[in-house]
Amino acid sequence: MRIGNLNLKGRAILAPLAGVSNRPFRLLAIEAGAAMSFTEMVSSEGIIRSQGKTLSLLRFRPDEQPIGIQLFGADPEVMREAAAIVAGQFRPDVIDINFGCSVRKVVRNHAGAALLKDLEIAERVIRGVVEGAGDIPVTIKLRSGWDESSPVYIQLGKIAEQTGVKAVTLHPRPASIGFAGKADWAAIGNLKKALSIPVIGNGDVWSPGDALRMLEETGCDAVMIGRAAMANPHVFKQVNQLLATGESPSGPSLLERINLALKHARLMSEEFGEERGIKMMRRHLVRYAKGFPGAARIRPLLVKVCTTGDIARVFDSYLMEDLYDHGITGVRGIAEDQD
Repeated sequence: MRIGNLNLKGRAILAPLAGVSNRPFRLLAIEAGAAMSFTEMVSSEGIIRSQGKTLSLLRFRPDEQPIGIQLFGADPEVMREAAAIVAGQFRPDVIDINFGCSVRKVVRNHAGAALLKDLEIAERVIRGVVEGAGDIPVTIKLRSGWDESSPVYIQLGKIAEQTGVKAVTLHPRPASIGFAGKADWAAIGNLKKALSIPVIGNGDVWSPGDALRMLEETGCDAVMIGRAAMANPHVFKQVNQLLATGESPSGPSLLERINLALKHARLMSEEFGEERGIKMMRRHLVRYAKGFPGAARIRPLLVKVCTTGDIARVFDSYLMEDLYDHGITGVRGIAEDQD
């Protein structure tokens, strides 16, 4: 799939995830075969004011590419200026505009999904970003509408195409319902028929089989995976294998998931310092352990860890004791390699 001058080598893309899509997580996804990663959404106001915390969200390294930076904001001129700064100083492969976030602090400033209520301003925002981005392809990510009574995704998709956007990602739920109900994949197919630029489908892709089914049912060019990747970054490897061979891939083994969690923790410690990085890692650890036999015992321990060694010892105890209680034997300890 091509997005402007960018040629992607796969059809499974990591979604921008607020509070999650930092360098360690993006790197795991790219190493697992994601065709592209995205930063979490970044405030255009913070960019033009050179706020340190905001600018830190924009930094990436070559081993995370291809990468897109997602912007949010409601002022067309501020968005244009922010896009120009991102294009000039950071040079991502793609600049994306958020038209899907319904978090209160975003929509009360008329940004994110709130722009679905005013397509005139949305068009001006798109034009501003396309102008500011220069030679970097611009994409948009949107919900189907603000609520069920006002689907605007085809109208905004056409506006985007006409103003120079190179690809559109659709999560086919109204913004007002969040993640409730079921994503209406038929809307992705409708948008694909209406546009000549690539359409990326997003929403309720929990497994490689879901990804294949979305591609087949909607005709979309790629799938964007978010929540499923949070518990299993290897999902991109699995999707690629299914698309390449037609054979259903097996998921990572329990030990592979533990080793991935430990690698993630080490990357977080390197990126943010051990104290901060491991505190940030705690919620990820709970996701990695979801579905483990006897996981209820280790969840309270994982949310209290302070070092990578602590994490290794929790998993080591689990492998050597809890699995034995569940009739699983022969697993070697791991803690001695982690301190």
